[in-house]
Amino acid sequence: MTDPSLPGNASYPSIGDAVLSRLFSASYSEGRQKFLTSCRNNGFALSSHHHPSLKGPSGEDLAIDAAWLGPENASRVVIFSCGTHGLEAAPGAATMLHWLETGGPSRLPGDMAVLLIHAINPFGWAWAHRINENGIDLNRNFADRGNALPSNTAYKDVHHLLMDTSMDEDGLSRFVQGFHKLAAQKGMNTALTGITSGQYDFPDGLSFGGDALSWSGEVLFQIARDHLRQAEKIAHIDWHTGIGEYGRAHFILDEPKASESYSVLSSWWPDHIIHCDDVVEGVSIFYNGLFLEGFRKEIRSFSLAQVVNVTIEWGTYDVEKMVQALVMDNWLMHRANGSSPAQVDAVRSDLIERFYPRDPAWRSGVLKASETIYAQAIAGLDNWND
Repeated sequence: MTDPSLPGNASYPSIGDAVLSRLFSASYSEGRQKFLTSCRNNGFALSSHHHPSLKGPSGEDLAIDAAWLGPENASRVVIFSCGTHGLEAAPGAATMLHWLETGGPSRLPGDMAVLLIHAINPFGWAWAHRINENGIDLNRNFADRGNALPSNTAYKDVHHLLMDTSMDEDGLSRFVQGFHKLAAQKGMNTALTGITSGQYDFPDGLSFGGDALSWSGEVLFQIARDHLRQAEKIAHIDWHTGIGEYGRAHFILDEPKASESYSVLSSWWPDHIIHCDDVVEGVSIFYNGLFLEGFRKEIRSFSLAQVVNVTIEWGTYDVEKMVQALVMDNWLMHRANGSSPAQVDAVRSDLIERFYPRDPAWRSGVLKASETIYAQAIAGLDNWND
């Protein structure tokens, strides 16, 4: 495997199993304790926002944790967040721990602070779902509630396929065949938009954005108000998994290439392609209710700060497998009642693998590539001038 951060696909030494075990967590509760301990050891100020009613599988508290290091009045703030999609959290959390353990905090410039937001969807991580406790895709939950919610007419063409899909190889294959049939009839853009861009009419459907701002959304806005009022320049990186080539970092910006954000971020990561209008399979998809955009709008409601943000996906498996994974997650949330425990466990295990590969080489690659990404984000923010 190669280090996706290095030109020419240079090889990197693998990271030992003991380090991988220490940084990559097998459960939400393990990951949370590791994060809190490491942040305390590095002098971070912590604030924990506990869910008012939900618990994890072992009765543990579920919380979004925010960790701050740097001057309270820092003019520049870099934010790293993970777990918008619950079971995608562990790799992003592992990169945070790796940065903490390798002296990252000691290399922060004097007038810069770092804000780490851990487990945006704690329910999803704890219970092995990508979506939250209400079946909401949190990365579609930040639509403008002051206007009518967006309509996704293309989704209606695939909802009946979802309802008829069984959780076996043949059933999942039939769903993919239906997806390709739709793509052949109406174009890949329409097919992918229907499934992934967000919809607000079918609570039991894929990419449901919710009828109101979620608990996680309310907490995130509070974190913004608590920490970012003084900031003048903000860079936000939100970690995900799924899209892109296996083991490589896939940068996604929900703005056009003509935007200032594209110019700024391209200068920070010159060895990476910043994907704007070719997010998946070279297809442009308009996403509704994105977290980063909603978070930026909230910041701008109380601040004149300049904000750039980017989603970074660690690529796992091909598009067909990831489309199937969305169906599997939906089935586990809405339609698994009455199924055998063995089948539920098998589907959940397969789902976790698709977003969180067990492969030590994949995990090593994530950590090694993240070293450069963290360093370039901090250096870029430090040197960002008007």
